Amino acid sequence: MNINTFLSRIPLRYWGYLSLSLWGGVILFLLRPDLYNLDEGAAKSLLLVWSIADEVAASVVTFGAPDLRALLFLPVAFLWTGNVFAAKIFTAFLVASSIWLLYLWNRHNVNAESALVASGLLIVSPLILEQIDTLSPGIYLLPAFTLGAWLNAEYRANPRPGGGWYFSQLLVSAFSVSLHPIGLAYPLALLWSWYKDPLDQKQQKYFFIGISFIVLFTLLMLRGWSYVEWFQNPIKSLAIAILGSSLSGEISAVRWIVGGSMLVGLAIVMLKQYRNLWSDFTGRTLLIGMTLGVATSDSAWGIIVLCLILFFGVPLLLQLHHDRAGNGFFQQRGLMMLFIIILSSVFMRADKSHYETRQSGFLSEEDQLIHFLVEEADNARKIAEEGKGGRNPVPLRVASQWPSRTMIACKCDTLPLPPAAKDPQAQLAMLHSISHLLFNPRHANNAALARNLSTLGGGVVETIALQPGGVLLHFKNVNAPANLKNGK
Repeated sequence: MNINTFLSRIPLRYWGYLSLSLWGGVILFLLRPDLYNLDEGAAKSLLLVWSIADEVAASVVTFGAPDLRALLFLPVAFLWTGNVFAAKIFTAFLVASSIWLLYLWNRHNVNAESALVASGLLIVSPLILEQIDTLSPGIYLLPAFTLGAWLNAEYRANPRPGGGWYFSQLLVSAFSVSLHPIGLAYPLALLWSWYKDPLDQKQQKYFFIGISFIVLFTLLMLRGWSYVEWFQNPIKSLAIAILGSSLSGEISAVRWIVGGSMLVGLAIVMLKQYRNLWSDFTGRTLLIGMTLGVATSDSAWGIIVLCLILFFGVPLLLQLHHDRAGNGFFQQRGLMMLFIIILSSVFMRADKSHYETRQSGFLSEEDQLIHFLVEEADNARKIAEEGKGGRNPVPLRVASQWPSRTMIACKCDTLPLPPAAKDPQAQLAMLHSISHLLFNPRHANNAALARNLSTLGGGVVETIALQPGGVLLHFKNVNAPANLKNGK
């Protein structure tokens, strides 16, 4: 038996498994191994499950209820407590599984060629890489939507009211809703499918009551979405989906063109494929998610748009080839090959830029500020270990606008920002046990707090670092009685 015969006898699905495994191995070298560049919500979930795994009380319980990413991180937390990189590896595995499900779905609905092209381009896109690296909520919407579609199909094939498939769909609904407003797309698509195509009235009633209850309960428990920024520039998010994030954060002319082209492509796909989108459960979920995501227009929305364009736009290109089929290869697949070569080259160039940024140690404006605090904490620990002065060092206790990210990076006691007091004297009394404060005074919600702190004077508070992302303050005489006059 020669090698060609042996390879031809290997089932195609194993080649798919091998490709996903190779992608998973490569992506490990592209992710940041340090403790920076994390999503605040993911950092909160990690801190909570680490605290549970180590049975250690932590101030993370004062940060508010985390989203249901905490459930995903539980196995990783018990096996590798305190390891952020392990959570990224686990997330990469989830992404690979969800793209495999998307491939199977698209192959069943369209054809294998469309599924292979769309899945291959999606998995190498820079937005997928960045979302995995930051553990952002958008990257967990894909597993939720794909798993939810599979659960819906399994339940309808073997309906059992009150069984495991039913409660699994409720759990996925709660999980997706807890992540992002786009997560409402799955329970809404599920409700619509049971409204238009119920198996019977009894099961329809079960789903209406169960889904409505779990969605409202999740929203009330989490009090909405704490870390979602509303009404961002959609052109910027769409440009990031193709070109990756810009180090400066500014939108160049090229990014305006790329983002605008993505918007035009989305409009074409919506017009041409609307019926196919709405008639299919996964397509309907993506369509509703794209519509809801317009209110945020962030990177999570960019992932949904990219999925729509790839999985419903590639079939349009294939149909165009079919209508204008010729005898030569380039007449049959020339436009598709050009599309694949250009887009994959742009994606891989953006992935390379992400790797170079990681190698250079570049930090965002907020992470630069946190890094200054990390250096302060390291110096305080060195002084404590050397025992200089023969006195116990003042404990480092931080109040931060980004408490979870700050606690993970500096490994010190961290609390959320205190509310603004009525006057500077009351504000200082509120901060009597805080040694450092980290926040962005330009943020609208911090205006009153910044005004109180600005009047305290150098005898009470000193500025350690002033960066575009915010300011790091140090309070003198921590734990001493608050006296505003002495600080003037």
